[in-house]
Amino acid sequence: MDNQTSSLDFAIIGHQDSWLNITNFINDIRANEQDMLSTEKIKDIYSFIPPRSIFKGNIKSKIGSEVNGVYIETFIDPDKLGPRFSKTNIGKVKSAINYSKKIAARIVTLGGFTSIFLEGKLQTESEGLTKFTTGNTLTAAYVVKAVEKASLQLGINLQHSNVLIVGATGDIGIACARYLQNKTKKLLLCARNYYRLHKFSNELTEEGVLVNYSTNLSDLISDADVIISVASSSGIELNTCKNGVLICDAGYPKNLDAILEKNNKVHLFHGGMGFVINGFSFTPDYSNTIYRYAAPNVMHGCLLEAVVLAFENRYESYSSEKGLISTDKMEEIYSLSVKHGIELAPFYNSSGLW
Repeated sequence: MDNQTSSLDFAIIGHQDSWLNITNFINDIRANEQDMLSTEKIKDIYSFIPPRSIFKGNIKSKIGSEVNGVYIETFIDPDKLGPRFSKTNIGKVKSAINYSKKIAARIVTLGGFTSIFLEGKLQTESEGLTKFTTGNTLTAAYVVKAVEKASLQLGINLQHSNVLIVGATGDIGIACARYLQNKTKKLLLCARNYYRLHKFSNELTEEGVLVNYSTNLSDLISDADVIISVASSSGIELNTCKNGVLICDAGYPKNLDAILEKNNKVHLFHGGMGFVINGFSFTPDYSNTIYRYAAPNVMHGCLLEAVVLAFENRYESYSSEKGLISTDKMEEIYSLSVKHGIELAPFYNSSGLW
């Protein structure tokens, strides 16, 4: 499981989002063992496994270059992603960061919850040869670009629409609001922390943006024509939304469609995802257990940001400080992504492709 490598173009630090996926993944790694481990046995040992690289990856640009990297698994327990487990999880992420330095990865991106724990601290970690990015700028770019494309496809006029952002005071939520602030009828902002939500909403209002905000999603959801959820979907209720609403599930894990009633006539897609035209390869190839998308060559935007930067030989902390993602940077990283043949993923949800 431990692939020691030097002079890597990139590394990806991440974690799995379900025990079903973990069970399949661990047993795939143990393919030469005779006995299959049950989920319960894996739960007993999983969180004690130290972060390490699991497989190598190769990605080719459409203009001829290629980059090589590794995926570093943190072995964070998916049942323990809440605030009371922060100390343990931060320790896991820090160990993964130290490991990525040890194997000399030049640019490292932090996927899923790992970026949340270290937002604003990556500049300090990036003082050496290895640089770190949260990947949030490219993720945000993929989210808003996909919302624009889907709206056009469905005949939704954003200029006449109310756009609800769930998780509006997070790094990606702020970036989406800033990008869309002059492209919608009204922004509806929802977040857990009232102080941050009130402060951000007032900033937008002072700039002439029409804003409604609440920490209670039910106060806003019935007015939304478009919904962007960049928060964890745990506890989110969507069953009072309008028929025909466009929903972008950009959280992690992506399972909003699982909590929608079957009779809701909504257009939901999994957002923040990119499509690699020339594909990618894993060594060893565990794609049968870790790849769960409705189309080939799809990957999370946060992971792809490191790849794009590696293609450009830009080893820098592109996304680090919370709330500092500008529209100009979103446009820049998106343009560089397209330059290398990494475009918006096709629209899909848990039922498959649109």
